[in-house]
Amino acid sequence: MIYTFEHIQKNMELEADLCVIGSGAGGAPVAFEAAKAGKKVILLEGGRFWRPKDFTQLEHEMFPKLYQDKGSRTSYDKAVHIHQGKGVGGSTLHNLNLCARVPKQIEHRWRKQQGLKQLTEKTLDALYTEVEQRLSVTTLDASQMSSNNRLLKKGVEALGYKGGYLKHNRVGCVSSGFCEVGCAFDAKQNALKMYVAPAVEKGLMVLSDTWGAQMFMTGRKVTSLWAYTRDPKTLEPKHRIRIKAKAYCVSASATGTPALLQRSGVPDPHGLVGSRLFIHPAVAVAGIFDEVLNGWQGIPQSYECTEFLDFSEGSQKRAWIIPAFAHPVGVSSILSGFGDEHLEYFQHYHKMAAFTAMLHDETVGSVRKDGKFGVKIHYWPNESDQKQLLLGLKECAKLMLAAGAKKAIIPFSKTMELTSPGAVEKQLKDAQIKKFDINITAVHPMGSVWMGDDAKTSCVDATGRYHHLDNLYVADTSLFPSSIGGPPQLTTYTLGTHVGRQLLKTL
Repeated sequence: MIYTFEHIQKNMELEADLCVIGSGAGGAPVAFEAAKAGKKVILLEGGRFWRPKDFTQLEHEMFPKLYQDKGSRTSYDKAVHIHQGKGVGGSTLHNLNLCARVPKQIEHRWRKQQGLKQLTEKTLDALYTEVEQRLSVTTLDASQMSSNNRLLKKGVEALGYKGGYLKHNRVGCVSSGFCEVGCAFDAKQNALKMYVAPAVEKGLMVLSDTWGAQMFMTGRKVTSLWAYTRDPKTLEPKHRIRIKAKAYCVSASATGTPALLQRSGVPDPHGLVGSRLFIHPAVAVAGIFDEVLNGWQGIPQSYECTEFLDFSEGSQKRAWIIPAFAHPVGVSSILSGFGDEHLEYFQHYHKMAAFTAMLHDETVGSVRKDGKFGVKIHYWPNESDQKQLLLGLKECAKLMLAAGAKKAIIPFSKTMELTSPGAVEKQLKDAQIKKFDINITAVHPMGSVWMGDDAKTSCVDATGRYHHLDNLYVADTSLFPSSIGGPPQLTTYTLGTHVGRQLLKTL
């Protein structure tokens, strides 16, 4: 059963074998594995329970419903925008369905640095294959490309760069282009559809509009959790729910998970929880063409440029380039200029394309709790990553012009218009990445409660168990020991499945 704010009208005390906090790509598989095995499971989700019929395809309605802080979450100083999802299914409700395994170079580095003896390469590969089959992961082709993606492919081929088609988990897609505001056509093979719903059939109890607030411990065990229902309109806490379980799994995202652990005062003798954060910071370049593109139509991202993405340690090519067009509110938030200048650019919306360079970042940010439910994110790209962002801007502009754009637009606070490859080199030669001078956006927070074999240098072991508590587990992108330079959802589902099965052995 899935319960909403309206169903819960009083304080309650509940008991279960397992309590999972967070219903996204990490928490949903954990809950599924335990429910499938006949265990009594309670799954908490701070967001609402939405069905495809609730997705109106209107940005001003769906952003507040599907995104944390109504889509306005930022770093503490507001210099970096960080989009994170909410709702039963987490960020898989609004994401663009990209699926990729962690590159082998990164996986091997994880093993070299962190050990991961309880998650062998063979086991991980087998889990990936299983999850890919469950999610119907397939490689897209030319017949599924939008105009924006075709232009990236054209630019890649014109410049002789490396590129290729992306993998997705969608079935029955009608190429509406409204992925980021929820799929009204129910084509996404998301966490709600593929894990939560089948688990509910096995007896899973889901409490939506319910935020995990604090865990309580005795010795090496968590003994209870306090959660609160929150009014979905005001976010005011209403009713307190006390949950006693044999085990707990926190899957509240790479920002929410460390904040809950900090708020609960879990043992952290080396001060590691939330002390690291990677986010894949990204910058975008727009291009204006002669022909009508209607770039908002079709699958948003089906092609990638990997010419400047090298996973070698110390690499100076760490920019992953993909299309980045959006609907009016999203595009408007990225375009530079004010008043008439901004309006002039928007007059060309139907003839506009956009590419983004997303970094495999080395910068180490951090996350701290903020009040009863909030998070405080500290992140600004270091000098090396700033150089990579500039590389990304330069190459996105070159690709845009090679694809036939009349001009490439770099949205610095003082707009930069480029009309030739020579202009790209000349005008970006002395450019700098400065706070509030260009829009930096991230959609992949990770690495804040990372896994490893040594309790002195990592937070959880390779089963997801927190090193200093026997019945507390983590399953979300927090587990990643580093940035991965690509879409994280497939690995998150995979690690969630692994953690769920390992945890089940203790129940």
